Amino acid sequence: MWHLVLTQRAETSLEEIIDYYLTQHSAQRATKVIDSIEDAFEKITASPKSYPVCFDVAQPAEHIRQIIVHHTFKVVYRLQKDKIEVLEILHGKRNPELLADIDE
Repeated sequence: MWHLVLTQRAETSLEEIIDYYLTQHSAQRATKVIDSIEDAFEKITASPKSYPVCFDVAQPAEHIRQIIVHHTFKVVYRLQKDKIEVLEILHGKRNPELLADIDE
């Protein structure tokens, strides 16, 4: 089984997502979003190569992939020898060019 870690960038994005849903919606909605993202982490860990290559990054590569959560969030991750590294968690309404600085 793979070990999943979040980069500082992904942790910051996740915190911003949670803060947004807590301030603009409700604690219940924030909990649903967190649960959905955590479910995506479990899916990635169980079968990391099942999801497509992310073409929004600077240099698309076989080891940089993405999973879409409820047609709303894109979780971008990198497969490494001994772990899966979550690079970014991005809301679908945000500009995908924000991923352009991610490279190998």
